[in-house]
Parts: sequence; C-alpha cells; structure tokens
Amino acid sequence: MKSYTQVSNLLLIFFGFFLSVNLTSYGQERVSLQGNELLNYRIHLGFIEAASAQVKTNATISMLNNRPSRKVEILGQTVSWLKFFSPVEDYWSAYLDINTLMPIKTEMRKREGRYQKEEQVYFAQDSGQAKIHSPQNTPVDKVLAITPTTLDLIGGYFFLRDKALNKMSIGQKLSAKVLVDGTIYEIWFIVKGYESVSSNLGTVKCIRTSLVLPKNNLFKDEDAIRLWITQDKYQVPFKMEVNLKIGFLSIDLTDYKIQGKNIY
Repeated sequence: MKSYTQVSNLLLIFFGFFLSVNLTSYGQERVSLQGNELLNYRIHLGFIEAASAQVKTNATISMLNNRPSRKVEILGQTVSWLKFFSPVEDYWSAYLDINTLMPIKTEMRKREGRYQKEEQVYFAQDSGQAKIHSPQNTPVDKVLAITPTTLDLIGGYFFLRDKALNKMSIGQKLSAKVLVDGTIYEIWFIVKGYESVSSNLGTVKCIRTSLVLPKNNLFKDEDAIRLWITQDKYQVPFKMEVNLKIGFLSIDLTDYKIQGKNIY
C-alpha cells in the first residue's frame, strides 16, 4: 500500500488548498476568521470508501505571541478495511492571526502504518523565517527562508477568502506558495466554468475549477485535479475528483455546519 500512502500525503497537501476557497466577502467588509465551523468529507479510491477528512475551526480566540489567533484543525484517516491493513491517521493544526489570516504556529502528526512523524513550525513573517522542529528530522531543528506571503497547509484555507470567485472569468488563474513537511510548493488555481453538482446533500450550483500541483509521477495529466465550489455566499468546497495513475480518487462533502447549524 505504499502508493496509497503517497497519495494520502499529496492529498493532504492539496486538500488544504482545496479548503482555502471557503467563504468570500462578496463586496462587503473583510470577513474575519469564523469560529465553530465543521466540514466532513468522504474519500473514495475507485469504488472503495478509503478515508474520511474533517475540518474544524475553534469557537474561541487565543493569544499567541501577543497576537489574537484562532485554531483550525484537519484530521484525515483511513476507514473500512483499509483502517486495518493500511492505517493512516494524519492530524494538522494551525493558529492563524485573526487580523492577517497568516499562520503563527502549526503542528503535524502523521501515523501511517509503522511510519510516524511529528512536526511543529513557528512562522516569523517579519524576519522571513519558518522555524521547524521535528524529532524525526536530521537536524531536529532547522530554519527555512520564507516570503511574507508563504502559507501553511491550513493557511491556504483562507487564501481565496476575499476573492469573489463568481466574478472571475473562465481561465483566470491564482497561485499560492504553501509550506508542507519542510518543502514549499507552488499551487495554481484555475477557474474552468459553472455547473450544477448532485450529491446526497442535493443539487447545488457550483464553480468548476482545477488545481495544478508541482510535476510528479502520481497524476495522469496537468488537469488531473478537479474541484467544485458552491456558488453561494458560503463558497464551500463541495466535490473533488483526482485522476491518479493508480486509480480514480473522489472527495465528497457529507456535512457542513456553522454554529451547529446544517447548511445543506
């Protein structure tokens, strides 16, 4: 199941960017980092229900480095028989500045079969540094040069927060640099069109888009990652399809709550 583990790692990389399109201001004042949100997803590899993913935003504001911040968490794990034969449980969290939406501190814990890794990253945008600590790295501590706009995995969650996606033209592109597991990836977001998508939650009008990641040997083509975002004020990542060399991966929203209230 080595290929599945590789897929899981890349999945979490672009899953963070996938979730970055949640919420837009629609011409109003900038929306602050909203608390008490909960999104649940199911991930299928072909006809196999392979994994689940949950995104949760803390309801309270914390002070970190004298900056008001809110904690956001992502948990991805295998389900069904894969949970026993190829167990994966990956946890990511980030404290984001509620004023700038930039990461202050992030944490990652990977449990993939016998493989385990933990990592904490402290972002210092003013000095252009990310301080990385991981007991499994050599050396354990290192400093990576970053730009003031470099995001973490979850910081990507809000990258497009102030973008009115419904006003973007077909073919228009946006990009972001995201720090994941000690490496900075450049990811492109491309608007492809508009269409309705049906699911167990009903039929929802969506913006159809594509994500382009750095070249690798897991995807069939450049347009291998397709995602649909609801064309409403919530702009929720509703569905994703990934055309892999080892099979077809799909991610579907199964539940979305704000302040405990179901939206779809």
